Amino acid sequence: MTLSALIHKGGLTRAVTATPATTATYEAKKPATVAPVATVTVAEGTEQASELLPNEENNIRAWLAHIKETDTAIIADVLDSCRKNLDTRRYFLKRSEEVPKPIIRNEPITCGNCTHYERIEHPHLGHCTKSEPEAIAGLWGSDRRYCEHYLAAPIAEAKK
Repeated sequence: MTLSALIHKGGLTRAVTATPATTATYEAKKPATVAPVATVTVAEGTEQASELLPNEENNIRAWLAHIKETDTAIIADVLDSCRKNLDTRRYFLKRSEEVPKPIIRNEPITCGNCTHYERIEHPHLGHCTKSEPEAIAGLWGSDRRYCEHYLAAPIAEAKK
């Protein structure tokens, strides 16, 4: 890409150095392999961040939820930083790869065995924290159903 193309594109936001190279020299016995005069152009500066794509924002939000960050001011600050700085965006997108992918099961599961199931005062009823459809009273913990958000609850240690 030429220097003028970078300038017109807005890719140069900081200092730019253009240094003419010395005249190429060669010995009389060897044929010339370099143009007689060359120009070296060095563009310095940070890369401009393009618009934050919706899937990138969703991945960053998923990572923040994974680390249990709920403060809306902090979330907004992180997303704003990712919109402005490409290095920051790359960092958080790399961290978002740590979020475990949901296991899509092709068999029915039991809500009572899921980490997203919160029991209420009734011994067999509860609600899904992932907002799965449910009856007015809630979900019966032993009912079998298909769920995209199912995440097996850790097995409690045996009582000693």
